[in-house]
Amino acid sequence: MPIPSLSETDLEAYRNDLSNPEKSTGALFITLTGLYQRFAGNEQLLANFEYASELHSLENSYASKKEHYNKEIAELKRQFKQLDNRIIAAEQKLRHGIPDDLMVMDKIIAEQESIVEDQEKLNNAESYIVEQVRIIDIAHGKDLQKLEQQQSNRNTPLNSKFSAFNEQIKQAEKSIALKASAISVIAIIGIPLIIDMVMVWLGLPALSKNTNNLIFTHYIFLITLILVELFLAEKIRSRISQMLSISYLKDSLATLQNLLLDNKKQISKVESDHNISISEFVKQNYTT
Repeated sequence: MPIPSLSETDLEAYRNDLSNPEKSTGALFITLTGLYQRFAGNEQLLANFEYASELHSLENSYASKKEHYNKEIAELKRQFKQLDNRIIAAEQKLRHGIPDDLMVMDKIIAEQESIVEDQEKLNNAESYIVEQVRIIDIAHGKDLQKLEQQQSNRNTPLNSKFSAFNEQIKQAEKSIALKASAISVIAIIGIPLIIDMVMVWLGLPALSKNTNNLIFTHYIFLITLILVELFLAEKIRSRISQMLSISYLKDSLATLQNLLLDNKKQISKVESDHNISISEFVKQNYTT
């Protein structure tokens, strides 16, 4: 069963998910990948629609040209038929011998010369039409070949494009995990350090007077660090990871929104250029 195309409703639902604190970032990344996969269907539909529309226009143009020359050929056949009748009539006049009347003879000779002249004109016209038909047949064949190549050129980068999107999302998720880990370490160490500095500034005495031992001098830092690691570290990591992830996911959603908008504009352009409805195309080619 084919993957359904992406819609504005899907993007709005995902936008709501990004605002839901109960949604895990892992699930949101998986959903984003799924949205890009669905958008690949929109792009494939556009490529197929462009191909079918251009093919339809080519076939209509070719049929129109062929119809024009078919009418000219039919007219030529009619004129050839008339010429045959004139030839038969001229032959019948000579069947009983050469007439004695010079005026009648001159008319017969003039008619024969006219027949020869008209026959030459019709033969030239027929050759011209045959050549024109050959030219439009060759041109149509080249147009079809070019269209097939264009469709191939559309599909090849389309597949690699969405593979790149998927890889980009995976790399972003890994990068965010590393950044969140690094920032979390700074936060986990920074909180006890700030508390320790405040306590020293307030004049909290060391555990052992007249000592240079860092452990006894900064015991508040060590105690706070242990408490932060036990009770807050995981929340800090999760919060930072969520903040970084949501920021990236919102940017990706905006990018996907623009891509979908551009896709719709391209479809509208094809509909306008070729006077074909996308809904009718989908009905004819995607329904059983």
